[in-house]
Amino acid sequence: MKLRVFKNIIKQGFQGVWRNRGMSGVSILSIGIVLMILGLVLILALSVNKLATDTNKMIDQIDVFISDDLNVEEIKALSDRIVSIGGIKSIKFKSRDEGLKELKASWEDNAWLLDGYDDKNPLPNSFVVRINDINDARTITKRIGDIDGVILVNFFADEIDQMLKISRYIKIGGLAVVVFLTIISVFLISNTIKLAVNSRQEEISIMKWVGATNGYIKGPFFIEGILLGLIASVIAAGIMCLLYKYFYTAGTVDISPMLLSALVKPELIYQDLFVIFITLGVGIGALGSLISLKKFLKV
Repeated sequence: MKLRVFKNIIKQGFQGVWRNRGMSGVSILSIGIVLMILGLVLILALSVNKLATDTNKMIDQIDVFISDDLNVEEIKALSDRIVSIGGIKSIKFKSRDEGLKELKASWEDNAWLLDGYDDKNPLPNSFVVRINDINDARTITKRIGDIDGVILVNFFADEIDQMLKISRYIKIGGLAVVVFLTIISVFLISNTIKLAVNSRQEEISIMKWVGATNGYIKGPFFIEGILLGLIASVIAAGIMCLLYKYFYTAGTVDISPMLLSALVKPELIYQDLFVIFITLGVGIGALGSLISLKKFLKV
């Protein structure tokens, strides 16, 4: 008996979505937009954090790029000069060919984009310098940069700080936008349920007279809100995954591979996106229904 009642409530919920399909469509669209903006914020934050984490692994490393005009003896002398500064744990010479090989390995599936550079390698020779104390990094970096034959010195501490700041700004700004749009979506869901209640006042009155329970009367409207959120979340998650997959794969032609290497791989976030979207979508739908039922349906 209870199972049959539950099935009937679900059925009426579906019928309510279809009966008010115009307003239902607006509600689904609004929830979908909220979730897609949330997904974009999530992907950006994860990518920035990934880039910061990858860079953080090299926090004790200083990359020293040197002039191509130096011969073997001059390279050896330059290495000794760098070591003489002090605070150096290790120093390793990296040829331009080794640098290109490592770059290809780090780009993984996008390495084919570098195939044309085998004969025209644009990378300079370099030293990979590791230091004993990270607190001395800026001083050592400056002193190395003043040595003749050194054309560029890379140290990543400032970049990491900047990336983490950007990540925080993305999260805060994105959260503010999502909260604002969520409120609008809840309002639209509530208004959709209000219209459904108003259109079925006569039916509701008859159900009261024949002794229908409060749960049986309110149930279809609550299910209707949940269905709107569920439909919106599934559609939004599907679109988001397809767009991100396209951006990540087909975008290799138009977008810097170095940028793509910083992005989170699509297959790592698909499941999380669906779980987050469905949870929030159903939550928004349920909340909008509850607000509307409490305000407009007195049984």
